[in-house]
Amino acid sequence: MQINRSTLLVSAVAVLLLAAVGAATAVTPTAQSDQPAKQIDVAASAEVSAQPDQALVRLGVVATAEDVQTARDRVAENVSAVRSALDELNVSTEQIETAYYDIGEVHERPETEGASEFRAVHTLEVTLNDTDRVGEIIDGAVDSGANRVDGVSFTLSAEKRHELRQDALEKAMDRARTDGDTLANSSDLRVVSASSISASDASVTPYRVEQTMLEAAGDAAASTTVESGPVDVSASVQVVYNATSA
Repeated sequence: MQINRSTLLVSAVAVLLLAAVGAATAVTPTAQSDQPAKQIDVAASAEVSAQPDQALVRLGVVATAEDVQTARDRVAENVSAVRSALDELNVSTEQIETAYYDIGEVHERPETEGASEFRAVHTLEVTLNDTDRVGEIIDGAVDSGANRVDGVSFTLSAEKRHELRQDALEKAMDRARTDGDTLANSSDLRVVSASSISASDASVTPYRVEQTMLEAAGDAAASTTVESGPVDVSASVQVVYNATSA
């Protein structure tokens, strides 16, 4: 009688083990079915252009003298005059910053060996929210003591840059989906959803006016006229799409 109880107990345990194994086997396909069978990784970029709403003008003052103090004082005097002229043109101090400053000995005078010459350079960068005023600002600065124009860059304000980045991202996503569908169709698949999406920061390419162009603009007429051009903004996305059999 004891043997029969043992036999029944062993049989019951075996049945329970088989039931547990059967249950685990039944759950696995369900868990696997939640995972996409295929994924398609796509990178895409897009570029949009717009007219600038901001300009950066670099105005320089250069002075030379046989001693460093005189060179420094001459530059300081002329820069002060330039700042006063800009103030009269309704350019606030918040729109002006020093972009470059240097004082050094000049070593390019072999004909005056033994004599020293010092050169001082002070460059101001002026930010303008009215791009049509670039020529006016250059003329006012030059008339008051600036003797260099190191360049003009037409660019975008932060608000405009953000707006164009959104446009570029939307175009990049459209291209990514088109590329994803093309790749899926060529492999007998169908895109069903996006698994992950990442985007890059916007890349802004200002419209720069070279110094030679500025010189030509100044020589052509009594007042300086500087023409702007389009500013490009680009953005990129990386998208992983889930796909199933078509």
